[in-house]
Amino acid sequence: MIDQRLARSVSALIGAALIAGPLPVRAERTIRCDSNNYRYQYCRANTDNHVKLERQHSTARCREGDSWGYDRHGIWVDRGCGADFRVGKEGGRNDALVAGAAIAGLAILAVMASNKSGQATDVASWAVGTFSGFDPTEQTDVTLTILPGGSVSGRAGRFDFEGSFHDPVLEAGRINFRVERSGNGFMATDERDPAHRVYFRRTASAGGGSGY
Repeated sequence: MIDQRLARSVSALIGAALIAGPLPVRAERTIRCDSNNYRYQYCRANTDNHVKLERQHSTARCREGDSWGYDRHGIWVDRGCGADFRVGKEGGRNDALVAGAAIAGLAILAVMASNKSGQATDVASWAVGTFSGFDPTEQTDVTLTILPGGSVSGRAGRFDFEGSFHDPVLEAGRINFRVERSGNGFMATDERDPAHRVYFRRTASAGGGSGY
């Protein structure tokens, strides 16, 4: 259990936030992220899920979803893309209800509990990147990208899908796979159907079938 004194301290902070009222929104800021030698690079930043390419430095083209992308934990670049990115929301006052402070406090408690139990919040490096495979059950090629924060995006045949990865479970669209590391990739086994298995091999560092 969480240390009671620590929990009371967090509760006090929540109370103070409720009294103080809305807090300023974190202002936008610009960070640079470069794919040196055409290799994948992940630049950590609190993006607040808002990122805009501001100025490209590289001769290689920067195209979102292909040579750059982001999640709430940072920005990734690949294939020689290098640029300045503006992250975060525009400055100003937060018009959300003050109750958001209480939610933030509960999130802090959850993080403390997670850290105390030793649970990791980031994806292991072997599972980060772009992978491809062939699904014999759906009879389609599958490509997916796993970001360090656990976000997953991919394409199965003509269909795009999104999901998440929390080792050892890969959520790909509406299917949950149990993942086991194998060679330069991993084997994904459908939790509902053990005969439905897909081997994914790494095709790049981060960066259809209707069943996904």
